[in-house]
Amino acid sequence: MGEKNNRLRTGIQVFFFLLVGVIAVNHTLAETGASLPFIGAASVHAICPFGGVETLYQLFTTGQYIQKIHASALVLMGIVFGLAILFGPVFCGWICPLGSVQEWVGKLGKRLLGRRYNQLIPRRLDKVLRYLRYILLGLVLYNTAVSGMLLFANIDPYYALYHFWTGETGIAALVILAVTLLLSLVVERSWCKYACPYGAMLGLFNFVRIFKVRRTKTSCIDCGSCDNACPMNIEVSKGEAVLNHQCISCLRCTSETVCPVPETVQLSMKLPKQDKAVLYKPLAVAVLVLMFGGIAATSVLGYWSTTTDKTPETYKTGEAAGAYDPSDIRGSYTIAEVSELFQIEPEILREAFQIPMDADLNKYQSKNLEALFEGSTEEIGNSSLQVFVALYKNLPIALGSEFLPDTAVKLILRDNDQLTDEQRSYLESHTLSTSDKESATPPAPSGTNAADPSGASTAKSGTTPPADGEPLINGQVTFKGLLDLGITQAQIESVIQGEMPATNLSVRDYCRENGLSFGEIKDAFNVLVSQ
Repeated sequence: MGEKNNRLRTGIQVFFFLLVGVIAVNHTLAETGASLPFIGAASVHAICPFGGVETLYQLFTTGQYIQKIHASALVLMGIVFGLAILFGPVFCGWICPLGSVQEWVGKLGKRLLGRRYNQLIPRRLDKVLRYLRYILLGLVLYNTAVSGMLLFANIDPYYALYHFWTGETGIAALVILAVTLLLSLVVERSWCKYACPYGAMLGLFNFVRIFKVRRTKTSCIDCGSCDNACPMNIEVSKGEAVLNHQCISCLRCTSETVCPVPETVQLSMKLPKQDKAVLYKPLAVAVLVLMFGGIAATSVLGYWSTTTDKTPETYKTGEAAGAYDPSDIRGSYTIAEVSELFQIEPEILREAFQIPMDADLNKYQSKNLEALFEGSTEEIGNSSLQVFVALYKNLPIALGSEFLPDTAVKLILRDNDQLTDEQRSYLESHTLSTSDKESATPPAPSGTNAADPSGASTAKSGTTPPADGEPLINGQVTFKGLLDLGITQAQIESVIQGEMPATNLSVRDYCRENGLSFGEIKDAFNVLVSQ
């Protein structure tokens, strides 16, 4: 019976491991327009319940999710918390793919080390190390709240597990994944025990869960089988109930698996002899039903979403209160979406930014404007579209260094007679003529500085000195320039969500090569410089 139950849990682990893997692969395929039908194409961030925890502060303070986190992560967080209140951290013991992989690697470790496996670290040291994950949990939540960005992804071995082949994973995350798997040959579930921040949070539910792993003293023969079976090295045989923050509810210690005395160690509300236990099969059914039933229910109610809600922030005060704020137009917005949100004819936007007639505005994104004007003498991109929409619709916006093509300026002057003197003066000094675009020299090859084709960065900062009042980050700044401005490598990698490239590469070229909005990346760096 015990072997059958172990196979049941392993089967569920394999199912979730493959499910997340297929979704991750399909997400990558979807970015190339070749996704598989009938299979979800969500990002790994969208289906990770820890993302729901990470975005809580941002959600409560601003009403927005942090970058790359969607409503689906919040839903999964709620489902996993519900399961934890009932049965403890079953997510860790039955669902989490990273935990499962460690467990499978550990089987090889058991063959190599025998009884020494999972027993090599001194108990005193082991006890101290187990609280490191709470320190990491605190650091992750604090830094995410302060930065508003998903910084943990840079070191997350779970993310690396499903992205090591895409080139999107930072070296730190890959190294941590490799170390985790190597340690699994010696220590069972090493990441779960010592480092996992989500496991730390779920572990707290062991003190309040309704159904606990309980032991009947009167029938226990003190054989120690339950202790030896526990992957987390918990001494199950020392108390009536397992009240340990490390328990993962795998049920490997119960009478259904290793305990030789029936109904002695079981999952129940009261002592096994006094209350009906929750057995392996019912628990497996409960995990699957609550997980997928919760997803189905929230989908029907409209709460489940694995994509970003394309709804900009609204003005909170002033005459425009309640209207959409153009400054929240993101690079992923299509021209058709901008047209619908701000009630501007799509052909007006096409004419303003000289978008080719054969371009599908339902697919053409705001960030694509940068490539359209990449040979221009001045920078045109997502932030330019923000300014155009605001001035065209007579909405307030902070004016900076963004340039507009002359075709866009003509439309603004034609259709908005309420421009202020400041706005008119801005348009006069920030207009790119069509002839400038047509005669502009082609962009510098990838890996070189636009001002120095040899690839060497320009004086000290790696960028042309800005005019008074202009942002420090402009179209020619290199990654070396960012470092010289005091931005750390960790901050750079958190903004670009990847490993920092060669320092002589310009940020604009990097964004162009990786399909990122230079306007959004530039704004993020300017915020860091101004702090």
